[in-house]
Formats: sequence, C-alpha cells, structure tokens
Amino acid sequence: MVNKTPYEQSGHNVWLSKLFNKNQKLLSNAFYPTPGDTMSERNTRPAREEDLIVPNGSHAMKPNDGTPYKLRAALVDGIPAQAGIDPFGTYSERIRILLEHAHDELGFEFQTKRFMIRDEEPGICHWGHKNQSFTIEVFVDDD
Repeated sequence: MVNKTPYEQSGHNVWLSKLFNKNQKLLSNAFYPTPGDTMSERNTRPAREEDLIVPNGSHAMKPNDGTPYKLRAALVDGIPAQAGIDPFGTYSERIRILLEHAHDELGFEFQTKRFMIRDEEPGICHWGHKNQSFTIEVFVDDD
C-alpha cells in the first residue's frame, strides 16, 4: 500500500514481532548455537557505503512504490543483521541496522544519520559524536 509509513514499508514491524517470538522461544529452550547454524559461516568482506545502499529506497520528495525496503544481510560486530543506507522516507540519508540479537551498544535495532564508512577504512562504521564505531561486513555470495 502506498499510504504506509516508511516504518511500515520497511517490514520492520513484522520482522520485530517474529524476532520477539523467536527470542522468547530461544530463551525458554536455553538455545545454544551449533556449527553451521549461523550466517557467520559464510565468506564476508568489509562493507563500503555503496554496498549498503537500498536499491528500492524512498526519499520524502520521491517516495518508493510501497514495497518493503531491501536491506542487505551483514555481520555487525559479528552479529547477523540486515543493514541499509537510505533516507527511508525522510529528507536525509541514514544507516539502519536490524540485528538478530541484541548488541551491547546498538540494541536490536539501530538507526542514525550521523555515520561514516571511510574509503580508507572499509568495514568500520564511525557514528555519533563520541568517536563510536562498529565493524560491518557483507557476504561475498550476495555480490
């Protein structure tokens, strides 16, 4: 639907409800990962900004057709995640990260427009005003 908000367009509300159900199930079953269960078994490389550009993005002055945003599979500080760079229906570009499980500093979801992935430091995303950073890798087989 075209009248959905950028948040609804992203499909995040569906993803988040699945995540909470999954986490409740995992916690109740004392989940322990086994080799081959994680995305970290795939080959990765350091991410550059251009790797994370959302192909069906949406700017406030040029909305997309209402399809969910296509975020890219990534590892953020070793945690499986979906990541993308886009205005996401606003006026300014930002990075959005939806993590499979909580990151100590970023939580389950993270978004900021104060970020930079330098050409000379691919794979390191600097963000905020306090010299904060995290590593971000993309999967080679998604290229």
